[in-house]
Amino acid sequence: MAKIAILGAGPVGSLLSILLAKRGHDVEVYERRPDMRRVDIPAGRSINLACSDRGFRALDLGGIGAEIREAAIPMRGRMIHDLDGELALLPYGRDDQAIFSVSRGELNKALMTAAEEQAGVRIHFETGCRFVDTRRARMELRDESSRGWRMVDVPDLLFGADGARSALRTSMQRGDRFDYSQAFLEHGYKELVIPPAKDGVGVRDGFAIEPNALHIWPRGKFMLIALPNQD
Repeated sequence: MAKIAILGAGPVGSLLSILLAKRGHDVEVYERRPDMRRVDIPAGRSINLACSDRGFRALDLGGIGAEIREAAIPMRGRMIHDLDGELALLPYGRDDQAIFSVSRGELNKALMTAAEEQAGVRIHFETGCRFVDTRRARMELRDESSRGWRMVDVPDLLFGADGARSALRTSMQRGDRFDYSQAFLEHGYKELVIPPAKDGVGVRDGFAIEPNALHIWPRGKFMLIALPNQD
């Protein structure tokens, strides 16, 4: 049995902790944010995930595939909205095939709960990492109680699942023979909510637009995209 640390309790870090624990390892997960199940925190760019068969196979390995399928909405094709308001559905596959719209936040919460139910997994919230000394196998963590920083030993293995601004990757860049490049999109981003149809009257079951599709309004250098939610 190995002692393993994971930086980040997002969907990747949480699922990874479950799979490692199922193999008998002892896992500590360090997350810089508060527990999103108990504190209302900004979700950031929280556009839904489109979960495919490959994604559900991973969730099945983690034991929560059935739970997520109950909350997911099938999207059987891409619904194109042209300039004249005409619609065209481009199927993703055969009639019985679809990708599934899943709330990123609710998926993350379910994975966190499933991780904590595994023997050998502990999630430390408000305990982010800002530096990893790869040569001495030590990492600098924020202390949840004192709000200060402390250096601790890295266990047998350390996984970085801490996102685009990964502290582990940044620390590794300081070493030799490490190639890395990052480019930022020129476009801006704005998230909107389309509420349910008034009095539940809409295309179907209170949805204002077709629920079983991923909607796209292509407009040259910009676009609008919409995915269905249970609410």
